[in-house]
Amino acid sequence: MSNQFSSGLELANVLLTSEPLHESWDAIQNDKQKVNPNAQATLHINTTQQANLTIITFLTSPMSLRGQEGLILSSTFTERNLPDFEFLCNKSNPSFSINEAAIKLFASRFDELYLLKTEICRSNSLVIITGHSMGGCVATLFTLWLLESLNLSKAKRPFCITFGSPLIGDEHLRKCLSQFPNWTSCFLHVASIQDPVPKLFLSPNPTALGTGTQVSAYMPFGTFLLCSDSGCACFEDPDSILMLVAANSQGDQTQDPNVGIQFFDYGQLLEPLRLKAFCKDVFELAESDRVPLKASIITQLAAIFGVPQSQALQQQQPYINILIKNMEKHEYKLAIQKTKTSNASKKLNDIKVSMVYLEWYKKDSKSREIGYYDMYKNKRYRSDINVEEYKKKLSNYWQDSVEEVENKPQKEGAAFRTRWLMGGTTYRRMMEPLHIAEYYKDKDGKNYREERPKHFILLEKWLKEEEERKVAERIRRGETVEDGPSKSKAQNVASSLTDDSCFWAHVEEALILCNQSVQEREQCKQKLIEFEEYVLDALKNFAVTPDIFLKHSSFMAWWEQYKGSSTTQLARIMKDRTYHDYEKGVQVVF
Repeated sequence: MSNQFSSGLELANVLLTSEPLHESWDAIQNDKQKVNPNAQATLHINTTQQANLTIITFLTSPMSLRGQEGLILSSTFTERNLPDFEFLCNKSNPSFSINEAAIKLFASRFDELYLLKTEICRSNSLVIITGHSMGGCVATLFTLWLLESLNLSKAKRPFCITFGSPLIGDEHLRKCLSQFPNWTSCFLHVASIQDPVPKLFLSPNPTALGTGTQVSAYMPFGTFLLCSDSGCACFEDPDSILMLVAANSQGDQTQDPNVGIQFFDYGQLLEPLRLKAFCKDVFELAESDRVPLKASIITQLAAIFGVPQSQALQQQQPYINILIKNMEKHEYKLAIQKTKTSNASKKLNDIKVSMVYLEWYKKDSKSREIGYYDMYKNKRYRSDINVEEYKKKLSNYWQDSVEEVENKPQKEGAAFRTRWLMGGTTYRRMMEPLHIAEYYKDKDGKNYREERPKHFILLEKWLKEEEERKVAERIRRGETVEDGPSKSKAQNVASSLTDDSCFWAHVEEALILCNQSVQEREQCKQKLIEFEEYVLDALKNFAVTPDIFLKHSSFMAWWEQYKGSSTTQLARIMKDRTYHDYEKGVQVVF
């Protein structure tokens, strides 16, 4: 990592020369002329339609932002008749706080915003959402609200660009949004260190970050384009952003209490910087600062503060050394995360190999007329020992994956389920029988379902939710919902997996009942009848594999002991051996 660089300056130059940034500001400038300067503090919304682009602008009437730093807890939104943002919550952060003035402005135009969101979702057009000052806060809230309704794998991603906006929420909100990498990349916040509004809710002491002191209840998220007359650079690390936004804020405390009324002209700032982006200034670095990462960070800061030498930069701003160290840590952290992502891809390939081995193991067991459940339970072959290693790899991977999803916000978890639920379901149906086999081999007489591993429970729960969602969607579209097993399910029953991954736990419990004394068995007779009905229902829906009828399977061992009433459907199927037809996709239960 010794040759690592920070690309904030290069990204800033790309943004400065991009059309969306300047088109957004032009839209704000045009809409500003329509705002009544004498009106009470209200929210103004305007939509500008271009050829392939829609720009939605949020502005407020002139208003004082002094004393508007109050935060409101998300868990109280409903009782206060405020819009619901609970979809952002996760297990680690069940609530968060948002600026009270911003959420109330949002709520004041809720009906109009709801119609606007619906229109955007239907049109699937390219949208830029922008706002200035407190209007930028509302633009941020609207973008989050819109993202909750979009499927980003299909819809065009909206882009939110704010200018001179105060921070919107607390550290818990930032942590919630950190679980939405696809969402946070939609936000660009443009702020000048000469504009007092972005730093209004922050501590006047930026060096507090270096001592571990809380700078503010507010925390930033997204990408920040921090500017001055001298230059600009992009930052994503929250602590670094706080220190830079809070720069020189001590002097701002003496300004007019009506700060926020003035309209900082970002057009006059950005246009010269755009021209400057095409030119390369010569910057003199001290010998000790010529390490690639440190040099790139210092160059970014020098661009903002307008100094030609690294030594002059460090003399001008006493907290710069702290900031440089923080930014270096952040860049190293990002590098580690990228390495983990690369390792995760390799791990996923290993998981696929493990699943292929289990498929082979399943076929091998069938050729031995025992089925992979009982073959693993008995562990008589070398392949049974080998499968132990693959079982461990798969279990570790999916336990970690499920735990990660459980801690994600509701919306992000849903996105995960869409991408990975099929793989998780295949894993559960293939692997859980092996867990059950191990359980009953070591814990005869216990109830597996009462001690079932959590990740299996959640994977099954999420599948059910997804299936219910699909059915509801079909009904909404007026489509016919199939009742009973599909034709393809019957045709592929021989190569499929049992739907209920706890099937063999039911078999083991039925075997335990059959092995009890005659008197105890008579008392449990109803449970055995219920199990027989459970099997018939699974056969009727082609929800169980034909492997259960293999000669040496535990199910066949159960039937030999049970045999039940000779008049039942299951007795007929077993006696006539019509279960051989079941493997061919023939309906044997009516």
